[in-house]
Amino acid sequence: MRFGSTNTETRVKGLIEETKTRIARLTLQIRELELLRENKRNILAELRLKVVPIGQLPAELISDVFKLAVHTAVLKTVTAATRENAWSVSSTMYASDTRAALHKALRLSQVCGHWRRIAFSTRQLWAEGVMDIQFKRRVTDPYLDGLKSLLIRSAPYSLSVSLAGSDTVKVDSLRCIADIIVPTANRWRNLRIAMESFRHLNDIPLGTFDALERLYISNFSEQTSPVTAFQSCPRLRDFTLKSVNESRIYLIQVPWQNLTQLDVYDDLLGGCRTALLQCSNLTSATIATSYDWDFAPGSVDSPIAVLPFLETLRLTFYSFMEGNIDGLAAFFMPLSLPSLKTIDLQFNHNEEESWPTAVFSEFQTRSPKLQDIALLYSSIGAGGLIALLRHGPSLQTFDIQNSWLCVGEQFFQALYYDDADSAPLAPKLENTPRECGGRFRGDFPRKRHSISLVERRGASPSRQLPSTGFTPQTGLGCANRLCRRNVE
Repeated sequence: MRFGSTNTETRVKGLIEETKTRIARLTLQIRELELLRENKRNILAELRLKVVPIGQLPAELISDVFKLAVHTAVLKTVTAATRENAWSVSSTMYASDTRAALHKALRLSQVCGHWRRIAFSTRQLWAEGVMDIQFKRRVTDPYLDGLKSLLIRSAPYSLSVSLAGSDTVKVDSLRCIADIIVPTANRWRNLRIAMESFRHLNDIPLGTFDALERLYISNFSEQTSPVTAFQSCPRLRDFTLKSVNESRIYLIQVPWQNLTQLDVYDDLLGGCRTALLQCSNLTSATIATSYDWDFAPGSVDSPIAVLPFLETLRLTFYSFMEGNIDGLAAFFMPLSLPSLKTIDLQFNHNEEESWPTAVFSEFQTRSPKLQDIALLYSSIGAGGLIALLRHGPSLQTFDIQNSWLCVGEQFFQALYYDDADSAPLAPKLENTPRECGGRFRGDFPRKRHSISLVERRGASPSRQLPSTGFTPQTGLGCANRLCRRNVE
């Protein structure tokens, strides 16, 4: 073959095109053969499945097994110390492994074609756990397609959804995600929002969240306008707000009167009190806020508000503002809690603010069923402590820790009584303070110890108070000699 001539070049180009065509034809044949091989492999797998025990199970039973394997609790009660040496506070939070449910369902659907068909037809699998929706700066088509598929597969079951992302998300990306998720919002049972603001989604019409039972909002540091999307949620019962940097409670509009569980972490004590007073059906409340009153002095007074079902109240005061009204008194002035059984009060190592003895005594009078009181780092003195016990006829457990001013000779003298006393202090009390200032410790159950605070009521005391002064080191011995509790 001679190169360079026109005929030769034409023939070579023809051979090239012919070879390309053959390669394309062979490639197509290879792909067809690969598909045929994959099809035969699937047939082989299904044939093998018929001769093993699991292959003989009905699809309905396999579906039930899948549900058990995938099931993950969306919410769990956790116990976390709010501070070092503080008592533990129980709170309902999103479980850390809730996203694992989706991963389990996806893994099950990849085992074989038979399992995939069962998994895709079992819609409850795709409604388990939390659907974590990330508002990203760049949203890809595969992410949107996957999100859409998961929402379709889970219908018509209710969902637990987590919305997280930055406020810098592009409007186009946000609109693409919103167009997919908003039509399913009427199926959201639990919703967690961890975003800097809700402004891009605040146009959601009222009534969208009719199925919502639990709402958890954190951050919202850039939110400046009222959040109205949740003001009409007839099934909402559990609300948590964790403000970051600045107060946001005044921007949140929810049906407070429907709530039974409230957890708020917000700087504005007045705003927290305003929200609490509207929650007429609460059974439990946890509030962490500033110690001092943040509204105008004239706004302290408020009509008595009765919360008839509230049984547990936990308050943490973590910061102070100078020159304002004592917030503790302002907080308790309007509260009437006839069903209250447990109250926990934690302060921020505050020894300068006065304990509102009169206000708290009136509050106790309006809470006659109060059984358990816990104080940490409080400024209560011996007189306030005695008044607290005197106004607690139902008090059974009293825990006071790291409160430097209250436990002394006057306190133990008040606890001492004999059979002639017609109105002993806290007659149902089962234990005394177990720690004061880190030095005094005495946890005294009702049962007799080798060194016991609990003696039979009928025994006549013969010992008197020592004439020497009280010190924390001698407090335990003083208590053991002088205090007698009723064991009847």
